[in-house]
Order: sequence, then structure tokens, then C-alpha cells
Amino acid sequence: MRGPKGAEQKCTGCRAEHLFPGISYLFNIHGFVSSPENGYGMFTSKDDLKLNYGIDMEIGKFFVDRKIPENNLYWKGRYLYITPMPGYLFIPLYTDLQCRLGLPKSRLLSEGHIVFMEKIMHSIAKQEFDSIPMDEHVKECIEITKPVCRNNLLLDELASCFLEGQVVQKGISFGTPLRALNRVDSYLFTLCYFDVDDEQKKHLIDAWHACMTFYLITDDLDDIKKDFEEKEDNAIIEAGLDENGAKLIESYMQQSYNTMNKINPVFANRMDYSWQQINVWHSIQQYLKSVN
Repeated sequence: MRGPKGAEQKCTGCRAEHLFPGISYLFNIHGFVSSPENGYGMFTSKDDLKLNYGIDMEIGKFFVDRKIPENNLYWKGRYLYITPMPGYLFIPLYTDLQCRLGLPKSRLLSEGHIVFMEKIMHSIAKQEFDSIPMDEHVKECIEITKPVCRNNLLLDELASCFLEGQVVQKGISFGTPLRALNRVDSYLFTLCYFDVDDEQKKHLIDAWHACMTFYLITDDLDDIKKDFEEKEDNAIIEAGLDENGAKLIESYMQQSYNTMNKINPVFANRMDYSWQQINVWHSIQQYLKSVN
């Protein structure tokens, strides 16, 4: 899916039905129960979050200490709110990024915002595990958002993105040209809790995509064979299983690092270290050899 250049981009690949397939492989939240034996009960401290990810200590402590929300499918079977897995680490990580980009910490950590976020996460899990249609999930997110929305324009823009495929609006990319990198983007509805201008909105969305690009590409490189067989979204497959596809993925890797390094250099360093361990073309070649 390559959208035309210009201020407005019609991108059917980023419609709601394409956003979430296979998210459980990234978030590891399907079919597991927390326990010390399997690692799903492993404790993550505010110090771990600060030293390893650069996350503000107050933000880290808030999420480490928070109790599991009742009757929430996203945390079903969990003992801890935050565990050392991407599907839970991203919550304090992105909250820290939002704070660095100017959103008030007090509002980010307010009960109203957190409960709103948890409702969105519950809907995400419902779509993944209960197999509700994506358009129904997106419409549910819109209804969850309306009572607490402080930015009706952003809500309308997100609805246009997910339901109509309007990915680029007023110079802001609500998704990437690779649809597989947009499959967790309904979390962006949580931004509607804040009244932000277009410049701040762009920075917040760019930071989200930088963070998710890191986790999704890392996951997709490991799952090329499985995702191909199960017809799941995979950025490596979508980019093309050849040298040009590898170069495209590497360009996304570099872009995500550049964006993150301007906001959170500690996490950017972690990304850079991980990227240096990866040879995309080699991974593709290994997969091609395995199926020939």
C-alpha cells in the first residue's frame, strides 16, 4: 500500500479491519496466566523503568503501584499492572513521552484519564479475543471517548482515519504507509482527553508511531513464517520479501530512532542497540531458505 504524495492520502489499508490482527503475538496477553514460573508475574520497579527506559520516576511508580482494573479483559489473569512485556511497558513509556511533549503530568495520571485509557484497552482486548468486528471496536472506542472528549476535532479525525481511511489529514500522518505498523493505533483515542493544537498533536502521534514501530518490527521479524502461514499482518511481508523490502523496513527503523532520540534518548539508545543486532535482509533470506 503506497499512498500518493500530498496533503490528503486515501489509504484503505488503514481501515479498522486491518489494524489489529495478531496483536496478541506482540502483547503476549492471550492464553497466559500470570505466575512467577512463567515470568508473567515478574515485578518491574520504578527504578527499572527509569534506568532502562528513561521513564519519569513518578510516572513509573504510579503504574507499578496501580491495582489491576476489575473485569477488564486486557488484564485478565494478571497479578501486576505492569510486567516486563511490550504490551504493558508501553503504557508508562508512552505516558512519559506525552509528558515530555507537554501534556500535564497531573492530568495524565488523573483517575479520569486512566480509567478512560483502561476502557479503551478493554475494548482492544475484546476485539482480539472475542473477535468483535474491527468497525464495531472502533465505534465502541468513539462512544467511550465522547463523554470525556476535550478535542472533538481530533475525535473526528481519528474516526475518519479508522472508518474512512483518511490517514493523512492537515499534514498529520495518523498512520504509516505500511498498514501492519498501524495495527495497534486505536490507542490514539486516548489523546482526545487533552486539548492540543495541531503541532502538539503531530508530535504526540509521531512519538506513538516511533514507539510502536520499534516493538512491531522487532516482533514481525521473529514471526515472518508464522504470520505468512496464518495470514496475519506483518510489516516485513508487506514491505516485500526482497532487498528493497529490507531497505524500506530499515528506513522505518531509522526514522523511529531519529524521532525517539529527540524525545527520550534513553529509550532511543535501547532501540539503537536492538537495531544493531538485526540484519533485516538476512532474516528475510533465512525465511526464504526455510520455505524453498
